Amino acid sequence: MDNIIGSKKSKKTKKLIKIVLSLLLGIVTAIMSFHGFPKSLENITADALYQKPDVIPDNIKIITIDEKTLSVLGPYSDWTRSSFAKLIETLNADPNKAPAVIGMDIVFSGTNNSDDDMLLVDTVTKYDNIVLASTVTLDTYLYQNNNGEYLLGNHISAEGKPFDKLAEVSEYAFTNAIYDDDGYIRRAYTRLTSQKDNASYDSFAYKIAQKLGSTAEFPPVIEIKFTGNAGEFENISMLDVLEGKVPASYFAGSVVLVGAYEEGLMDSYRVPIDYSSEMYGVELQANIINAILNNRIIYSANPILQFIAAMLIVGILAYFSLDTKLRKAVIGYFAIVICYIAFVIIFFNTTATKVNILAVPIGATLVFLTALLFRYMDMQKKQLIETRGMLFSMAEAMAEAIDGRTPYNASHTKNVAKRCVEMLDYINQLHREKKTEFHFSADDKRQLYLAAMLHDVGKMDTPTEVMDKPTKLGDREKDLRSRLEIISLHIKNDALNGVITQKEADSRLAKIQEFIDKLGGFNCGRPLKDDEWALIKEIEESIYVDAAGTEIPYLSQEERDDLHIKAGTLSDAERTIMQNHVVYTDKILSHMQFGEKFKDVRKMASNHHELLNGKGYPNGIGAEKLDTMTRILTIMDIYDALIADDRPYKKPKPIDIAFKILDEEAEFGKIDKELLEFAKDLYLKPTLEDDKKQVM
Repeated sequence: MDNIIGSKKSKKTKKLIKIVLSLLLGIVTAIMSFHGFPKSLENITADALYQKPDVIPDNIKIITIDEKTLSVLGPYSDWTRSSFAKLIETLNADPNKAPAVIGMDIVFSGTNNSDDDMLLVDTVTKYDNIVLASTVTLDTYLYQNNNGEYLLGNHISAEGKPFDKLAEVSEYAFTNAIYDDDGYIRRAYTRLTSQKDNASYDSFAYKIAQKLGSTAEFPPVIEIKFTGNAGEFENISMLDVLEGKVPASYFAGSVVLVGAYEEGLMDSYRVPIDYSSEMYGVELQANIINAILNNRIIYSANPILQFIAAMLIVGILAYFSLDTKLRKAVIGYFAIVICYIAFVIIFFNTTATKVNILAVPIGATLVFLTALLFRYMDMQKKQLIETRGMLFSMAEAMAEAIDGRTPYNASHTKNVAKRCVEMLDYINQLHREKKTEFHFSADDKRQLYLAAMLHDVGKMDTPTEVMDKPTKLGDREKDLRSRLEIISLHIKNDALNGVITQKEADSRLAKIQEFIDKLGGFNCGRPLKDDEWALIKEIEESIYVDAAGTEIPYLSQEERDDLHIKAGTLSDAERTIMQNHVVYTDKILSHMQFGEKFKDVRKMASNHHELLNGKGYPNGIGAEKLDTMTRILTIMDIYDALIADDRPYKKPKPIDIAFKILDEEAEFGKIDKELLEFAKDLYLKPTLEDDKKQVM
């Protein structure tokens, strides 16, 4: 029986599955690491680990255009540039105590050549410690390199620089910000090269760092470690400086940044160091300048190396976790996650190089969940084999009981089951030799074997539930009443929720209640009146449909059939059960749960006395409803009955005579000719060949 039930996967198969799963999990993790997926969550986690406030430098100070300044000087749109000229003159009044750099985070783009504009030009001309702001428009364009390849390059298509006369006498640089997909600013430009015209543009922060003597080379785009949160850099109101409340000497040797510091001026950004508030543009520039001056730069690990490392870590973890003990898998999971995160933090603190954080922990989690699933599936496989073994053992026990009831049926069931399996194996062999289109799976073999073991189970006895059936519905009456009560509750609930009107609900409920009240009369077996038939018809045509569109018929098909019994309590099928063991077989098997794998067992066992010409029993069905395996069962049942030597009422037929009788049955259209030929090849030809050998 073991070769029919099936066995566990071989060690070789399990190892192959483990290798494939390990590779798959490793590759998935590596792809996540390469692309930084999931991006938003990766950014949040990286910000929490990598963005830590530091000591605020005392050599970077911010002069703010704040609410206090605006309240005295008026709306910013009404300002003349003389205010900025005055501020520059104030800060540079004493050359020995002047700021190292004055960075004006203001774009002086338009002009009417007024005296105030010219005053600003003259003031800027006098000093070499001033950097003004500009903006650039960055586009891409298609170009061809020396190898003839077409590539996409950067192109500065426009520049929002200071007005011409001011631009001629000043240093200026762009302040464009780089937004990540989540709207936060983590990166900054140092310089941009317009490949179309080979022009180079420095960023505002990088220009200021250069004026301070910084010669460090950085990539065009850098990710910075923010030093301070919004409001933490020292800031002084522009008004206080202009009015002399803060002496110019206070800014001696410092980097002084001048910029908007009021919400109405629309110059604020979301930054990763503090998710709860925005940072003004001039503060952002202060953070970038400090990052460049003090090398507070975040470097990214090589994505290819991260890809390989993630794949190896998770792949190896998967290989050793998938079939080890659960306790070891849990230990391995936590060890990998904790050690990896510790490595990420230590590696960043020592090298300022960030590694994608979440990919490996997510991959390890997938490994752990897969390991659980692997164990669950293995457990399910074991349970399936055990359950299948129990089912087959039960079938064999029932076959033993069936065959043991009479001395002339002692081995019939087992012989039929054995020959059915032999037939399928033989036909599969012919299929492999490309001699037939027929082919059967292992599940087919199990189904036919089980059907053969149970095909005569009806011979045990006539079911008592049929003999003693008191009403038309029998046990179904309880289910019907329960279903109608549930439908009534649904209808009441629909009325309460306004799905249907109360009037409509009352009508439906009254009809259901009328049916329930009269169900005893319908069910007792007496002839019914026309009005009673009308009520039954109305109920059996009724279907309740819930809000999700699920349909619940008031009556099942079986209940309809039972209620339509004209007289008495037994249906036609139940009357046949009383007369025929095949129907008993069907009834008994209807109470067994075979599951999807064995869904055809009952049908095959119940139909083994049906014939292709429709003249079999109990239902007289024809060829169109008889599948191949049922036809094989029919042939093997007849064949074994013909050659059986344990029947007291007849002598066994020789094999050749048995097949002659079967040939006649096939000619009359009762059994399948093609399948019979396979049986003859399997059982008759070897016998004839043995006879020839004996003669020779």
